[in-house]
Amino acid sequence: MMETKRKIKDLLANGSTYLSASISLIVLLAIILFVFINGSKTLSFKMLTSPYYETPYFAIVEANDEDFSSIEEKEGVYYSYKYGIGIKDSKDLEKKDAVEIVYIDEKSPFNSAKSVDGKTLKIKVGQQIKRIQVKGESGIKVATTSSKASGMIEVLDSGNYINEFYYVDMGGGIRGSLLATLMLVGLTLLIVIPIGVISAIYLSLYAKDNKFTSLLRSLIDMIGGIPSIIFGLISLIVFIPFVSKISSSNGASVLAGAFTLSIMLLPTVIRTTEERINAIPKTYKSASLALGASLTQTAFKVILPNALPGILTSIILCIGRIIGESAALIFAMGTAIQDNVGILQPATTLAVHIWSVMTDENPNFGLACAISIIILVIVLMLNILVKLVSLKFKKYEVKK
Repeated sequence: MMETKRKIKDLLANGSTYLSASISLIVLLAIILFVFINGSKTLSFKMLTSPYYETPYFAIVEANDEDFSSIEEKEGVYYSYKYGIGIKDSKDLEKKDAVEIVYIDEKSPFNSAKSVDGKTLKIKVGQQIKRIQVKGESGIKVATTSSKASGMIEVLDSGNYINEFYYVDMGGGIRGSLLATLMLVGLTLLIVIPIGVISAIYLSLYAKDNKFTSLLRSLIDMIGGIPSIIFGLISLIVFIPFVSKISSSNGASVLAGAFTLSIMLLPTVIRTTEERINAIPKTYKSASLALGASLTQTAFKVILPNALPGILTSIILCIGRIIGESAALIFAMGTAIQDNVGILQPATTLAVHIWSVMTDENPNFGLACAISIIILVIVLMLNILVKLVSLKFKKYEVKK
């Protein structure tokens, strides 16, 4: 009887474990599937290299006497034999209808287009036409993106003078946020790794085992448990005024974000490195000191090289945390998406970029999901890298 009850309890316990794990896995897969379905349509190489904001241009073009009837036509492209230009229906990065310039003849009057103030403009293949206004014998005709490429060509060929040619460099990309994220990762690691590693060496090799050291370790652990939004408030009070005072910055900046994340990530670097140092056999230290090396020489020439796996692991974990952090950076770096990024200027990381596009009046789910895919892939690669580093150094691990 007792044996039957025990088996039933074990069966229920195992069943609940498998059920909980299955629910978690299904929810996780559903989230990933949703992100990939909605983001894969937007994700492209152009998205990574294009600015977020469109750059508008307004040109004036006058037809010349050149003959463009010998243009070699391509399928899907509409040509103006009066202006020597080819355009086609396309999509922008947000998958909205667009009309793209795909051909400009070397003798085309578009190569000598002028701005309203008389400056020469360089119209290039790949730019998108938003609106044209042509003056002809029958008056002024206008065509927009809704007219499609065929309608624009018809309007172009109706007159000899384009008194408004409104075109843009494609927007909707994440180039600025991607650069800001890379910049933030570099600056944060530059600050946190030296401080974290030296702190770990001090706690492991130099600090005495007393109440002060115990309190110090408790404070480090406590910092690791503070919500990131609190660090954002600290950035507003401390780091942003500090950066503004020592530089030309006037508010949120990438550097202030790096200082903020450095404080957040110090516990990870310190504890990971310290644990690795403590795992090194004590005989290494004793042998080095016995051969006449000082404690400092032992720390940096014997202990630290053997603690390299822990340091590399902490660096990889820090990179993942930096890329995924958003709450603290909303305060430290701002939420305005920037295409031109500088250390002393506000900017958005990839995670904050998602927050920004989702808080607009018209949330851009496609772009948000596309950025999410990039973050998920990076985090996955970092996790694989951690495993590979662990396996690589496990071969050389010294057995106690």
